[in-house]
Amino acid sequence: MKPLLLALLLPLSILAQEVEPVISKDYLNLIKDSSQPKKFLIDTTNNVGNAFLKLSGNYNGYSIKRIKIKNGYLKIQPASYRALLVSGSFNSTVEVKKINRLPALQNQFVQGRSQNGVLSWQGPETGEFFSYGPDINTVEFDGSNYEYDKNGKLVAFGSGNGQKANIYNNSIFRTAGLLSQSFMVQGKYLVSGKQYLTRINLGQSRENTFIKDNKNSSQDFLALFEGTIKWLNVSATYSNLSDRFSNSNRNSFLNRVYQNSILTPISFDNAQGNIIGSIQRSYSNTADNPYFLLENNNSFFQSHRLGSLVLEKKQSRLRFRIAQSAEKLKENSNEGYKPGTAFFPNGIIVNRKKTDANYFFNANATYDVEYDNYHFRSTASANYIYGNTRSDIDYPTAVYNYQRSSHDFALNFLTSYNLHDLDAGLKLENKFYASNTVLTKDFFLPAISAYVRFNNIFNSNYLSARLVTSFSHFNSELPISSSFSQNSLVKYSTEQALQYFPATEVPGFDKLSPIRHKEWSGRVEFNYKNKISLEAEVFKHNIIDDIFSVYENGSFNLKNIASHQNKGFELILNYNSYAKKISTGNSLSFFANRNIVTQVKQGYNSIPIAGFANVNKEIIKGEPLGVIVGSKYLRDANNNLIIGSDGFPLVSNISSIIGDPTPDFVMKLTDNLSWKGFSLNVDWEWKKGGDIWNGTQAVLDYYGRSQTSALLRNTTNYIFQGVLPDGHANSIPVNFYDLNLPFEKNRWVRYGFSGVAEEYVQKGDYLRINNVGLSYKLTIRKYIQSLAFTLYANNIIVWTAYKGEDPNQLLYDQPNTNGLDLFNLPSVKIVGFNVSIQF
Repeated sequence: MKPLLLALLLPLSILAQEVEPVISKDYLNLIKDSSQPKKFLIDTTNNVGNAFLKLSGNYNGYSIKRIKIKNGYLKIQPASYRALLVSGSFNSTVEVKKINRLPALQNQFVQGRSQNGVLSWQGPETGEFFSYGPDINTVEFDGSNYEYDKNGKLVAFGSGNGQKANIYNNSIFRTAGLLSQSFMVQGKYLVSGKQYLTRINLGQSRENTFIKDNKNSSQDFLALFEGTIKWLNVSATYSNLSDRFSNSNRNSFLNRVYQNSILTPISFDNAQGNIIGSIQRSYSNTADNPYFLLENNNSFFQSHRLGSLVLEKKQSRLRFRIAQSAEKLKENSNEGYKPGTAFFPNGIIVNRKKTDANYFFNANATYDVEYDNYHFRSTASANYIYGNTRSDIDYPTAVYNYQRSSHDFALNFLTSYNLHDLDAGLKLENKFYASNTVLTKDFFLPAISAYVRFNNIFNSNYLSARLVTSFSHFNSELPISSSFSQNSLVKYSTEQALQYFPATEVPGFDKLSPIRHKEWSGRVEFNYKNKISLEAEVFKHNIIDDIFSVYENGSFNLKNIASHQNKGFELILNYNSYAKKISTGNSLSFFANRNIVTQVKQGYNSIPIAGFANVNKEIIKGEPLGVIVGSKYLRDANNNLIIGSDGFPLVSNISSIIGDPTPDFVMKLTDNLSWKGFSLNVDWEWKKGGDIWNGTQAVLDYYGRSQTSALLRNTTNYIFQGVLPDGHANSIPVNFYDLNLPFEKNRWVRYGFSGVAEEYVQKGDYLRINNVGLSYKLTIRKYIQSLAFTLYANNIIVWTAYKGEDPNQLLYDQPNTNGLDLFNLPSVKIVGFNVSIQF
């Protein structure tokens, strides 16, 4: 090989005016990286009189077929080469899931209330739904034939059959399990320097969820082809994903199941059956047996198909790329409640069908601008995106059809400069956006960004800094595939929540102004020895004419009603260390922001955007977006509680701001440790601040199911701090649960189903370990290339002062409901094991 190369270089030395070429091992390695005819440019500008060969392209080590010299270039074409390479992988994962924290419940007092100064048990046939009855240790079964309990009715201790009353556990949660498997095989066919790639992925998963009688399953398929056909690079993909759930939660069905299970008195056993004759067996006619709900009420199936084709051509300094994709998403959801369900005595059933059909076309052209001065490099590009989207939603009584055609065009010019220790760049861009669903078209949406990088600061090869800033102006719209049916929840009070059943959508997405965005950011980065880096970024994002769902004239409509400004900063510190066998990586980030409403359209201030009629998140000018609004105690000008004549605080008849769910800051820490084939990863997160309305606690107090109501119900002669209506200090003692007063006058029932909202606002601070993972990778390099084992745990530990479920959970799984909690489903901790085989 070497003699042949020396012979090839002989003509070059003549062309270089008798300057002898320099041949090195680096050069010989370079020319082994090409499978296409490549060019070697003779450079005689060096100051030592030697000729160097500059390589453009890659060469993959094939035999040489043809050599020729043209226009000062030496072209080497490899000989024809054919090979078929087959590889693949198999992954299998097993997960065990358990619920995280739940609200503290009492296991002391049975179903019932005070009557004529005496605590009495009242059975399900009475319709009683409170748990303010006698202590369970003071009652026993009578052994009678009682259809609500096989052991009989509860009677005073000593007057029954001597069988002690049972404390029934009515949890509907269980240990969940998931098994997922995926298989991938791909083939590479190499011929004449060209590569053709085909890949097939198959996967499936089956899960018994943490709610009893609830299962999920999914199957997916993906096929991919990449190759070069003549002068064109082609990539085609097709995928098909399907999901099947026992129950969807679009109508808060699973939250309803959870609510009824947690409110069931300890003296009633849901598991003894959910039907008595032809009626539902539950602890009250205003409540449901969770197993009655879970038995053949709902089902959900979804299929998602996607096909794409990408064509790309590179020619010298010009590159073209055309991409097309077609997508179809189908949902079929059976949602409803059987006859006999609380608040739906005749039952209700809805078959909701949703079909999304999307087509996207993207054309991109890029041109590299060359200069005589090699310190400058520039690229001009044009990008066009056409989208045609449809979304059809069918209910038995209504059909909704949405369609949008959009055009998004952008021109940009990027130029960079590099000289010694200075590297700088500037990007200029302008966008045009139009669609058939917006009232206005914008032809001038400019953007500009720039960066400067300083190397070898203070003459140190280890220290560098980079400054980046950008400003962009762009428009957006709400995706027509988004459903706003969940917004109808704001029509219901918390006490009416079990009547919530979304079966209407917004009329359309037309005749709206685009949401306009003006965004600025600035960032500085420092790097030392590639071991320590510090990044600091500040940003300001103005969102103008944002769109929200508004209830007017008996229906919900989308309207441009508010503008808001989100600004904040982020700090990121990274530290990496490398030793002979051990390497570590540590990353610490700090993020804080505030999103303030700057303008509200007249007539729309204090519009609820999530939650209930009496406790919700609202848009209020001058306040953070989505502040929590609800009832408060009545106070005087000095903020003292005003106490009524009965000794209990009075409630204001005006709703007010009671909290802001935005955290003060969020810190994240990621630690990695690698040793030989082992790798350990730990992710931490600390969120400080952010208010949450704990409606779950309020309702548990009202029903007498909370631990708090059990611990405090015997409190006597308590004096609330505050003033009487005449201004004098309060001195009236009260009993929280006075058996001689009407039951409705006790400490918690008197304030209604969800109490006084401000009393249940709590801080959502938490410290959690998001992920812990330990993996080991074994390289075999025979029939099996590698074998990897990973043991991991997600959301394994949560420390929080919040008294409810995980403060990160959303109300009824609806978007933008952080800060509201009314029987939110608990989060889960996951322990999993994965095996991955590469062959």
